[in-house]
Amino acid sequence: MKKFRLNTIIVACSALFLAGCGDSETNITEITPTPTDEHDHDHGGEVGKGRLAIADAEHAIVHIFDLEDNSLVESVSLTHPAEYLYASPEGRYAVAVQRSVDSVEFIDGGVWQELHGDHYDQHNDAPELISFTLSDVKPTHYVPRDDRAAVFFDGNKETGANASLSILSDESISLSKIIAGYDFETYMHGTAEIRGDYVLTTLRDNNAESSLPDQVVLLEVHSDHFHQEQVFETLCPALHGSFQTETHIAFACGDGVLSIEQQGSVFTPQKIDNPTDMPDGIRIGSLKGSAESSIMIGSSRAGFFLVDLSGQTIKSFNWQQEESLTALTYGFDGHNEHMLILDNKGYLNLFSAETDWKFESRIEVFEPTTDDAKPIIIASKAHEFVYIINGKKITTIDLHDGEVVGNFDLGFNPGKAAWLGVSGEEEHEH
Repeated sequence: MKKFRLNTIIVACSALFLAGCGDSETNITEITPTPTDEHDHDHGGEVGKGRLAIADAEHAIVHIFDLEDNSLVESVSLTHPAEYLYASPEGRYAVAVQRSVDSVEFIDGGVWQELHGDHYDQHNDAPELISFTLSDVKPTHYVPRDDRAAVFFDGNKETGANASLSILSDESISLSKIIAGYDFETYMHGTAEIRGDYVLTTLRDNNAESSLPDQVVLLEVHSDHFHQEQVFETLCPALHGSFQTETHIAFACGDGVLSIEQQGSVFTPQKIDNPTDMPDGIRIGSLKGSAESSIMIGSSRAGFFLVDLSGQTIKSFNWQQEESLTALTYGFDGHNEHMLILDNKGYLNLFSAETDWKFESRIEVFEPTTDDAKPIIIASKAHEFVYIINGKKITTIDLHDGEVVGNFDLGFNPGKAAWLGVSGEEEHEH
């Protein structure tokens, strides 16, 4: 059974903290938190740029920046360092996953909107750590879909703790509860895809040596729990990674991709085998894409692949415009309309979902860099901006105009990051 704890956390004074550990050559250490009226809000108009939550790589703290002027709003203390950081499904909360200590904490980013008659008021409150915490063994995969997200807890082979699954929403977080939970009969490194009242998640043979699952099960949500509806017989050995489109749910397997088509309450599996020229020891380990495209992007240690769910084929994605290019990192814009690959020459390459991921344009971001650089791409869901964190520098790129529009420096070593804010009134009419 899932455990929750309500605790009181003291929010650290960011100005004092940063003065003690900041870099004297940066400018953020000189910015004190922006005074924020807890009831400050904007009547109507365009949604703001939102905020950027960045985990400190060396301390149990998350720094929140206002993207209107790149100022530090607040530095919020956690109980433990955030090993991963995500946005809640509707962007209000930062989800701080602390896998090594079996915990997930939540920070209210302070940007949200409230329906007032025929319009919305946007609030810009002070960020704070809320008292709601998820406590279960090894939280790992966080999979947001529409207005809900699945948190998969792997369990632990050594202690005998079983895997589990929790479904969340912004509303449930605000109420300090989950929507529904499910407990598995063994440990596994699994994933889950939410489809309306259904969730497709993973199963592992109790006698298998690997911690990776090899089957998919269909669950149906009933109030705060699930009923098992179907176990798909088509195997997916060494399953790792999943994604979905409007019609299909796909899982990456060691020998290919398991594609499951949904028509109403009927789910039909189809296995897409790896291409014959797939190098030995290489498999697709992650699937991404656009809900409106039948072609997914599969990533592997050997590069990218195009997974065609309609044509039932997998082929190499030769994205490079020049032979010497390598991918430092990749991501997607805020609405998954473009895949973004940052190359070693400092360019951001854009590929359009509308044209089956054909090359569209290239934006110069910074000088050529070494292949061991580990930049992070964070996309806004409110505007056509992406933020690239490279070392202690953040670069803002306007994808619509195809240019860099700003930079700012950090006074700490950044870890994971997430964009927080209001994506648009039309997506919150509930």
